Amino acid sequence: MMKILVTGSKGQLGNEIRVLSKQFQGPEYVFVDVDELDITDNNAVQQFFTKHQFDICINCAAYTAVDKAESDATMAQKINVTGVEYLANACQKNDAVLFHISTDFVFDGNATAPIEVDAPVSPISVYGQTKAEGEYRALSLNKKTILIRTSWVYSFFGNNFVKTMIRLGKEKAELGVVDDQVGCPTYAADLAMVIFEFIGRLEQVEYGIYHFSNAGVTSWCGFATKIMELYGLPCKVNPIATSQYPTPAKRPKYSVLNCNKTIQTLNISIPHWETALSQCIQLLKQQEMLEQIDVKKIIAIAEEAGKEIMKIYDTDDFAVTDKSDNSPLTKADKAGNAVIVAALKNTYPEIPIISEENKMIEYADRKDWNYFWLVDPLDGTKEFIKKNGEFTVNIALIRDGKPVLGVVGIPAKNQMYYAVENKGAYKIDENGVETKLYVNDAKQDEIALIGSRSHPSPEFDAYLKDMEGKYATVNFVPAGSSLKFCLVAEGKADVYPRLGPTMEWDTAAGHALVLEAGARVKVYGQDGDLKYNKESLLNPFFIVERAN
Repeated sequence: MMKILVTGSKGQLGNEIRVLSKQFQGPEYVFVDVDELDITDNNAVQQFFTKHQFDICINCAAYTAVDKAESDATMAQKINVTGVEYLANACQKNDAVLFHISTDFVFDGNATAPIEVDAPVSPISVYGQTKAEGEYRALSLNKKTILIRTSWVYSFFGNNFVKTMIRLGKEKAELGVVDDQVGCPTYAADLAMVIFEFIGRLEQVEYGIYHFSNAGVTSWCGFATKIMELYGLPCKVNPIATSQYPTPAKRPKYSVLNCNKTIQTLNISIPHWETALSQCIQLLKQQEMLEQIDVKKIIAIAEEAGKEIMKIYDTDDFAVTDKSDNSPLTKADKAGNAVIVAALKNTYPEIPIISEENKMIEYADRKDWNYFWLVDPLDGTKEFIKKNGEFTVNIALIRDGKPVLGVVGIPAKNQMYYAVENKGAYKIDENGVETKLYVNDAKQDEIALIGSRSHPSPEFDAYLKDMEGKYATVNFVPAGSSLKFCLVAEGKADVYPRLGPTMEWDTAAGHALVLEAGARVKVYGQDGDLKYNKESLLNPFFIVERAN
């Protein structure tokens, strides 16, 4: 199995690679930042490579504070040059490919046409000087180096020009932005995709220097103007000269990169910068929408529904009836549903709701929903009737087919699980103690397999038998409802194969939980992930397992 190291994993590009890696299953990824691996510590780097035996290193670590570098040249040199040298030496020693990311700042800005990959470097700032020297170290010390220069990088993650302009656009009626520096913005997600394209063609591509930015040309003023337009901000952007906005570090006046070598090598088309910017801004606006939702309020709603369910649970008057699919329905299902639906409508009236107990909404009416709640007020009705306590209250928020928030309450145990996209997964126990959740590390000879307590299937039995042939020890853990997702998320089970029918509301909240804990919910027998708001709300078979 190919093993890939990603340094600087908490930066813009590192985070985008982490997200994209979930689509490129197969390699083993190790994501590190300075806390896990200080690339300026030679002994640490060499030992880390010796321990892990990497095939590829993607170096996203860099000192990128352009102006600060003028007064902090020692640190810029340490990270952008010395750290690169240590990584390059380690790659050479271990016969590993080094992907190193550089910048348009290695040029002086005096060009008048897109800059070729073999153009001589002539930096005009400390930052540019250290990046140029880092390039030389990478290329000269490791023969298997792919060096990618880029420009004007922004991302959904981290701090960048796009986010700054949005913040200022919300605060000011107008602002001045430099209009005599020309280049091209680069969406870090597109740069990450190009890196994966290179990885997929390593046997065919030549090592050396490549350029990548999004297509098109603009100025910082043009970039800012388009940001305001796409975000819907009324802020007026006025063009100003570089002389009107003095900075400690000089910037190249012209830094358009010629990307033809990359295009021809990979046989790709590069998205225009306006198209890429639109995609990023859409994600930022979606995240803003998500951040307006208080997960504590959703937890409180689940708790209140749980209390109503427990009132009925503590009696024998369940009033069990059969739904059209022959699954049981109780007074508790209806009571929990009434609480949740009413509370969600009152708290977030603009977000539609799909609930197991509500009338089905036609696909034509819901297919264009960007956001909606997906609710199962009592998941595990059979467990409820058996009075074994293994039933849950499930509330999930779906965005563009993916669960981005999930709350799973266990009323009988007074426990709560929850997760929010990019903020982690957590358990609140019966004493109110909150713990962050992580899936188990991969094991070589042992696996804990969790399956349905009340819904056996011959497909699952066959899967279990197959696992018994692959592992020395297979521990089978039966459980009901969304508890199976919860147990994977907190590391009490390794794999959950669901080889029987489920509906979208059965899985969405638990799916959000395991995603943030480090697992993946993959369609069984395929490489794609489980999606939501399908024409049919019936799920295909799926498997929950560790993401990497």
